[in-house]
Amino acid sequence: MLKVRYLIFFQYIGTNYSGLARNGSKDSSKQGVLDVLQEAIQKLTPLQIQNLTSSCQTDAGVHALTNTVHVDVERRPHQRPFHPDTLVKAINKGLRSTDIRIIKARRVPDTFHARHCATRRDYLYRLALGCPSEDQMPVVERDRCFGIQEFDLDIAKMQEAAGLFIGLKDFATFRNLRHDFKDLYTEREMYSVSIYHPANHHGSLLWHPYDYRILHIEFSARSYLYRQIRRLVGVLVDVGRGRLTPEDVDAMLQSKDNTNMRETRPAPASGLYLKDVIYDEKDLCVEEKKRIEDEEVGLDR
Repeated sequence: MLKVRYLIFFQYIGTNYSGLARNGSKDSSKQGVLDVLQEAIQKLTPLQIQNLTSSCQTDAGVHALTNTVHVDVERRPHQRPFHPDTLVKAINKGLRSTDIRIIKARRVPDTFHARHCATRRDYLYRLALGCPSEDQMPVVERDRCFGIQEFDLDIAKMQEAAGLFIGLKDFATFRNLRHDFKDLYTEREMYSVSIYHPANHHGSLLWHPYDYRILHIEFSARSYLYRQIRRLVGVLVDVGRGRLTPEDVDAMLQSKDNTNMRETRPAPASGLYLKDVIYDEKDLCVEEKKRIEDEEVGLDR
């Protein structure tokens, strides 16, 4: 039997899913994204699929512009491996009625691991400034961003506070005690944090009766604590509102005490997007001769 490992890049709107993982929520009426993805791959009728493994987990309501999984696909002896382009088209056919789409796929070495080989993960958080209430969010933005009433935040102060997170820092203050209590290592290296209005700052396709602006906050690191980004965004929004100062944030960071987060609520899941997962090209390369010999041009039936 020929077993081939693929790296699959995909995206999804997380609103209607329990999270990325299987059984990721107590709400049994919702499937996990991986449940749906596995069902779509199985429709290709391979002999077997194994080791469907994601690069990182996302919670219920969190979206992804790019997430990745690796999967081993085994076919019958007389069949060659699926060509990556054929694999993308065939899986997407099975995902037509879902909020999940495959972007691309590539064959990778058998030793490749979607999570362990990732060198960087970038997240985007979207805020809608000047939104009177969640009920008045434009329909195309509903469950796609976090609406707040203030039209103007102190961006300069937010950027000053965000600078405190860059570098190798102990983020114990921003950990989730119920989830991270076993993880005594709370240091993470944050490569960058950027705060900006996108060029099309309204970001909506529909007319709406009030003005609002989209604000982006982007984070780049190799790994994060559970819900760390949503907690950092909550703190940065409070800085922008004037409820906290950069000095307060520095004191929180230095305290390494999670109880200092009690007055600041984590930002909701709806505004968070996994933007990209980065790999070193050398970890992705399969011997060219073997790839050409094995891959088919079309999908065997």
